[in-house]
Amino acid sequence: MRNEQRRYIITSARKKRCIFCGEPPNAKNKEHVIPKWLISLTGNLKRQWHLGVETSHPDRKPRRFTADQFQFPACTSCNERYSALEGRTKGYLERLLGGYNLTAAEWDDLLDWFDKVRIGLWLGHMMLNKDWPAPPPNFYIDQRIGTKDRCVLIYPNRHNSKGLVMSGASDPVFMHKPSSFVLSINGLIFMNIPTELLLSKRMGFPYPKQLRYEDDRVYVEDYAVDAKPNIPFLDFPFHPPQLGVYQSILLESAMADADYEALTDLDFTAAKIIPSQRIKTQICTFGLGEEKFHEPGETVEKSDLAKNGILSPPEYVSQLFRYRQKDLDDAMKFFPDRVKFLMHLKKYNQDGIEKAQHL
Repeated sequence: MRNEQRRYIITSARKKRCIFCGEPPNAKNKEHVIPKWLISLTGNLKRQWHLGVETSHPDRKPRRFTADQFQFPACTSCNERYSALEGRTKGYLERLLGGYNLTAAEWDDLLDWFDKVRIGLWLGHMMLNKDWPAPPPNFYIDQRIGTKDRCVLIYPNRHNSKGLVMSGASDPVFMHKPSSFVLSINGLIFMNIPTELLLSKRMGFPYPKQLRYEDDRVYVEDYAVDAKPNIPFLDFPFHPPQLGVYQSILLESAMADADYEALTDLDFTAAKIIPSQRIKTQICTFGLGEEKFHEPGETVEKSDLAKNGILSPPEYVSQLFRYRQKDLDDAMKFFPDRVKFLMHLKKYNQDGIEKAQHL
């Protein structure tokens, strides 16, 4: 029975699905999960990338690609739908790398792009590792753009650094929960952290007072709202970034609940929902003990880190893995039947901490 189940999982995972919509590709083409413009911006298109290991190989040999060949099936129409976002993002990153600021609306757009890349990396590695004992994905890129609380923390990279490094985006922890990773792009390090309910309570938005574990799932109920931000927004001692951009996303699945909907209509929340949006709240930053919610057209200023406040790039990356250890510890409280598996993931993650410190 166990072997039959495993064969089913592998066969299901091999079915070609569009990385965007999840349907069999229509007028099939290929999507570069890491876009070619970003590969070109950071080095040679034909350079070799080490992207995890070949899990089906007995020696688990490193998996290598030329950078421009890291691509996956997509519908032509789906690929074209995201081309405008890619074009805008190229401009955003060029400006950030040049030392310029973005508006809040542009940050909202850029956070959508991070959602796209993160889920694309997760799906791509799932397609590559066909022998992993995991069920086929139940969501694709389209279902995860702008649907979870999210933030990005920006840190300085080494002086005159040029290259693209993805950290924490191909290991078993990421495959279990694709909710945090690091992109080091030339002179900047971007730490992207999205998770449902990650920010809502501490940013002052409606949140569930109770989380209930049942049938291998966590259910939310009994909503409340403080209507007052409490900084820092993340319950983890991250190093101070040059810029931290935070955005809470309301629970669309809870909008049919009258109690939750009533809380979203209160002045604090209603005033901070982005115009023409239903669940996205304004981009928020904080510094010197004070938060600031930004109107869409408002410029979001970066801070200047004092020289003695700048750490080595490996320290920023290793902090991502330390945060994931805490996240795994929290998961054990809600999924007691998964403790053995989660402890196994913690061992992988500990290896990530040690390797990151030697980058």
